Amino acid sequence: MPTTSVEIPEILKKRIEEKVESGEYTSNSDFIRYAVRRMLDREDSLSPKAIAELNERMDYDEEELVDIEEA
Repeated sequence: MPTTSVEIPEILKKRIEEKVESGEYTSNSDFIRYAVRRMLDREDSLSPKAIAELNERMDYDEEELVDIEEA
């Protein structure tokens, strides 16, 4: 299977690792594959405008993630 390397904020890495440690997923890669498939399936059912809005919401930095987690 081909591989791809991505950079993610530390807080997301920790959350993925928690899911793996709990047994919900067999590995970090398993979680990422599931998340990518789910996002692609979701985008297939959305309009181009909705996809653009979703992409804007996903354009965040690590500080914003920390703020969300603490809320």
